[in-house]
Amino acid sequence: MCYMKLPPLKSLLYFKYVAELGSLKAAAEQLYVTQAAVSQQIKLLEEHLDCLLFERKVRQVVLTPSGQQLLPYVLTGMNSLAKGVQALRQDPRPDTLNLSVLGSFAHCWLLPRLSDFQKQHPDIKIRLEPSDKLTNFDEGETDIGIRFGEGNYPNLHTELLAADSILLACKPGLVDKSKPIRAQVLEQKLIMDICPDAERAWQCFFDLHDIKKHEAPEFLSIDNAAIVVQAAQAGQGIAMVRRRLIEPQLELGQLEAVTDFEMDCLFKYFIAAPENHFRWQKVIHFCRWIKAQMGA
Repeated sequence: MCYMKLPPLKSLLYFKYVAELGSLKAAAEQLYVTQAAVSQQIKLLEEHLDCLLFERKVRQVVLTPSGQQLLPYVLTGMNSLAKGVQALRQDPRPDTLNLSVLGSFAHCWLLPRLSDFQKQHPDIKIRLEPSDKLTNFDEGETDIGIRFGEGNYPNLHTELLAADSILLACKPGLVDKSKPIRAQVLEQKLIMDICPDAERAWQCFFDLHDIKKHEAPEFLSIDNAAIVVQAAQAGQGIAMVRRRLIEPQLELGQLEAVTDFEMDCLFKYFIAAPENHFRWQKVIHFCRWIKAQMGA
């Protein structure tokens, strides 16, 4: 494939400044060069492209149609170069780890265990950013994100942490396990975590116990897995919950599995971040720790 020879990067950089500032003089001041040097680079670029890029006026310059057409490509290219250079830089905050984490995972799983990491690495401060949306790493504030999904995060490196399963749980004593479960479920309040895994699990459970849709009680629908856990623990009803989110409650006897019904979740836990972040020492320490905690 044959490519057109590109003009010098320096002339494209000067073009960017002049186009943005609308002045040769202002561009020269920003670049710490003479106005003549800027004018010469613009002239070289116009000769290379064989077209006028600016219309010269008394105190300003205005982009010609050709200049307007070129500018967005130059801006995109310069931004790409800046990101590439930034990616090679060392960690700007080696003593602080900024984590973007699902609120439910942070509340139910991470926070009860985080003191162990901080004991092992007292020199690393943790800053949590609870959010249901993957952060915009271009803003430069977040180091890594932990998500529950399929692992397809464009332009990010991902590492699998662990799978999970979903089971039926409630406050101890709410259900009599010596009696048939079908009738008790029909008499209880049901708590729905608004997510594909929970909806799929409830439907499978209903099918197993021959419960028709019109027979099932009304759901208390909650769009937050941590609140679902709290509602179940408070005795508000029976809930389909992810096992990893209720491990402490199961161990302490604050929740119990209603039956032996359990399904693998479609989604899994992933760490996601720009690839160069995984070379930072604090991220290496955290990834090693959380993988050990999750049995990865």
